[in-house]
Amino acid sequence: MTMSSVRISYSIDEAENRTIESEVIEGEQRLNAVDWTEIDEPASYGLSEFLFEAESVITKGYGVLVNTDEAGAVFVTNFRLLFLSEGSRDVIALGTIPLATIEKFNKIVTKQSEKTPTPRLLQVVGKDMRIIIFAFRPGTKQRSAVFDALLRGTRPARLWDLYAFTPSPSNYSNTNPKVRLVNEYYRLLGMGSLKSSIGTVEDGLFKLSNEWWRISDVNASYNMCTTYPFALLVPKAIRDTDLLKACTFRARCRLPVISWCDKRTGAVLARSSQPLVGLMMNMRSNADENLVGALCTRLSKGKEGRRKLYIADARPRKNALANGAMGGGSESSSNYFQCEIVFFGIDNIHAMRESLVRLRDYLDTHGTKSSDGMSSFLRNGGSTWGRGNLSSMSASVSTLGDSGWLIHVQNVLAGSAWIAARVALESASMLVHCSDGWDRTSQLVALASLLLDPYYRTINGFQALVEKDWLAFGHPFSDRAGMPSFSGSGSIPLELSRHASSPNITATTTSSSSSSSSSSSPSSPSSSIRQLSTITSQAPLSSNTQPSNNYSPIFLQWVDCVSQLLRMYPFAFEFSSAFLVDFLDCVLSCRFANFLCNRNRISQYGSHCEQGNHIA
Repeated sequence: MTMSSVRISYSIDEAENRTIESEVIEGEQRLNAVDWTEIDEPASYGLSEFLFEAESVITKGYGVLVNTDEAGAVFVTNFRLLFLSEGSRDVIALGTIPLATIEKFNKIVTKQSEKTPTPRLLQVVGKDMRIIIFAFRPGTKQRSAVFDALLRGTRPARLWDLYAFTPSPSNYSNTNPKVRLVNEYYRLLGMGSLKSSIGTVEDGLFKLSNEWWRISDVNASYNMCTTYPFALLVPKAIRDTDLLKACTFRARCRLPVISWCDKRTGAVLARSSQPLVGLMMNMRSNADENLVGALCTRLSKGKEGRRKLYIADARPRKNALANGAMGGGSESSSNYFQCEIVFFGIDNIHAMRESLVRLRDYLDTHGTKSSDGMSSFLRNGGSTWGRGNLSSMSASVSTLGDSGWLIHVQNVLAGSAWIAARVALESASMLVHCSDGWDRTSQLVALASLLLDPYYRTINGFQALVEKDWLAFGHPFSDRAGMPSFSGSGSIPLELSRHASSPNITATTTSSSSSSSSSSSPSSPSSSIRQLSTITSQAPLSSNTQPSNNYSPIFLQWVDCVSQLLRMYPFAFEFSSAFLVDFLDCVLSCRFANFLCNRNRISQYGSHCEQGNHIA
């Protein structure tokens, strides 16, 4: 069936003030997955047993999950879109998606013969690569009710409207993230038997040290660096006044600090942003050079001399040099004692964003299961590599390679393995940075730490690693993953805004050629569904769906790297790949407050985010 398509997009604000023209598909195909006249309004099947704590229903409708041809009830709650099967009386995971995970949604209408009931379709596209299609009984306003509820639920006006801040008995039951960060520092210093408390943090009594390193409170009020944690692990020989001088030589004042240290050998894994050396690369800072030099303590007993220092620049060399035109750049090995500089050539956030778009296109075209749950073989008329067509298989492998995703993952894995090997085998110290020090730097440091320290391969350790190297050190989750962000001002920022990568409304007009109606049998109940899926699921996956210049799957890519390690060394981890999937769901769903907003604004809004439910 030959189809032509014209897509018209509206923003959410425009959608609220106009009637959205639905997608119309003209053709002789019939959507006969169910008999629409026999769908009654079933009971809620004891819905309360499937709801989370403090989750409440906003509206409901009755219809079919087109992806699986199952009839049931569709509920919109204050947290998610939930589908309950009429047959199994259970929640269908494919048709259930948190509101914050929804990237966009749109109405679809199939136009058939006058004697055939016309189902009303609702398409939901998720940030997790799912495309879900619901069909509602014609002649009712159920689809409109669900659509309107989604429109309200996917763009909360206030911070407190998010499910993470819904009052429940479990609120405030977790330890404070500042306390957990200090406890992790204690462990790294070899003082794991000590435990911090909120009183210890508030009174500034956490500033302990060992032979080489100490915990500093120089950033306790976030005046030195708004994107760094309140407590920093630094060389014992460096005073706080020296830290204040050194921070001015690094982009966004993200000076070199210790992320992980080996208490047996004294080797460290440090992180920072790029130095501000300028276009001619002739700017220097004695305070910065002394701080970096202090990372290279003397070797442990039995060995003479000072340990070697590697500075790992995550960027391609040409990109680092180009940053010099804007005041940045990279270090000169002649200015830092016993130092070697290595460039890893990892691309920037824009390359990763485009790579993910191409990966989603590949998965929908060649994957065993496409993102809308349909077999790719059926979606493409049987002409995919799943039938053993060697030329098609070569084309699909080529398309996967063209996406660049696996190459990017390989580069991050290779860089992290190289860092871990130098620290473990040579007892060398390592300073890692990119441009701002919160994207590629977080990927490399967190992954190298996971390779070096088996504690981070446990469930509790993995949580500590994410909280330290991603949350505390300011990865901008709101920008990168489309999380809600604050738009209010003053001491109580209640208003929320969403970036362009978050849910929006799309209306589409599609027509078919009448001469092509014989290409598929009208008597096949599912053929029209799959043909429809092909039409409606591909368009949202273009690069136009992520217009935000700051959106990038940096954290998703890091979790993918962890999953690759887990596949190679399954017995080295306490958790499984299922844990990582659930973990990513928690990140995207806003069920918990850990990943809300840009963590680089934690100095202003951290206390508000700490009041919500958190992953324990």
